[in-house]
Amino acid sequence: MARRVKAFNVWKEMSRALLWRLAGAVFLMFSILGPLSVLMESKTRVVPWTFILIQCLSSGGLAASIILLGRKRWWVIFFLTIFWTGIMVMNSGGLSFVFGDGGFRVQLGTSMGVLDHVARTTPLTIAPQELSAIYEQRAILGVLAIAFLASGYIMFILVIRTEVKQRSRLETEVRIAREIQESLLPEPMLETPWCSIAGRALPATEVGGDFFDIIPLSEDRIAVAIADVTGHGVGAGILGAMTKSALRAQLIHGADPKDVLTTLNAALFQLSDQKTFVTFGYALIDRSARSVRYATAGHPPLLFRNARGSVEPLRTVNLALGLKQDAAFSTASLAFAAGDALILYTDGILEAANARGEEFGADRLNLYVAAGPNDPAELCNGAITALSGFVGTETFQDDVSIVAVRFLT
Repeated sequence: MARRVKAFNVWKEMSRALLWRLAGAVFLMFSILGPLSVLMESKTRVVPWTFILIQCLSSGGLAASIILLGRKRWWVIFFLTIFWTGIMVMNSGGLSFVFGDGGFRVQLGTSMGVLDHVARTTPLTIAPQELSAIYEQRAILGVLAIAFLASGYIMFILVIRTEVKQRSRLETEVRIAREIQESLLPEPMLETPWCSIAGRALPATEVGGDFFDIIPLSEDRIAVAIADVTGHGVGAGILGAMTKSALRAQLIHGADPKDVLTTLNAALFQLSDQKTFVTFGYALIDRSARSVRYATAGHPPLLFRNARGSVEPLRTVNLALGLKQDAAFSTASLAFAAGDALILYTDGILEAANARGEEFGADRLNLYVAAGPNDPAELCNGAITALSGFVGTETFQDDVSIVAVRFLT
């Protein structure tokens, strides 16, 4: 489901080129304050065109500057308003504070003097030529105001239409990317006579960087993997899909944890840049040997819960995948028995924070796992519920994934 975007956020997320066009439209629409300030004036006179030009530039410049720079900080809008308002006031002759018979008044321009008082008490006489010039100027100003407003409105509509088209295309691409990513996820549950496995993945945005996979290799062997690509969004989702494809390809040739991590690291080093990497957790479960061979690469520890409820973190000290071309990887193993459980998860669970800034953390997760339900699906769902209750919302700042394995025999 696409997120609903507020109008304020649309302005903040516009491309630079489109933002300049929006600023131009706003400039034209607000520049009509220049002609309007003359048309609304009570004095009958011909106003200098330089005055009108500066008023147009300052009023339109104020609005355009806010569009271009106002999304930075609130104080930017404050100083822009002071700057452009100062230009308009100075262009009008400054501010005057008048104390007189009519009381206290604030007006643009110089204060009223004797000549103005005389002008108010004597009949106003205007030469025909001057009156004709006034009518002509005001007619031109009226046409200019209409032209500015109409052209600005047309440009504004074109900008909004372009933005809507771009967002519609982007939302379609994101929806397709999410559908592809969801199609790559395994069935949420795997039931065998000797173990039960379930998992859940919640992306922070439309397309997430987390993924998990449950791959039956034979009747006695199952590979379980979980990964977290740096960041989230479409780019992380694409790299996650590529990592999963490389994992599936490697398992055809060998499922040993060391071989899997070595092959994936070599592939990701070629595909990603130095700022992008993948943390990875992997477990190869072998019923005949009753063992779990595992490895973690820059990933949070796996959790092993025995039948008595004791929780042990499992981790191998390895670099995350894609950071170093010739990185060496270590592995480890442990035995399992009926009633034991294995939990894989991403750091989105550990780093989820509440309103006070407190993270959920490893201790809370370990306590939950120790006392959690035996059924893998219930354990995963319960972990998400507990995390939502701690954070206070059903959406998280980072992708969240968890997989639980329950050994039945």
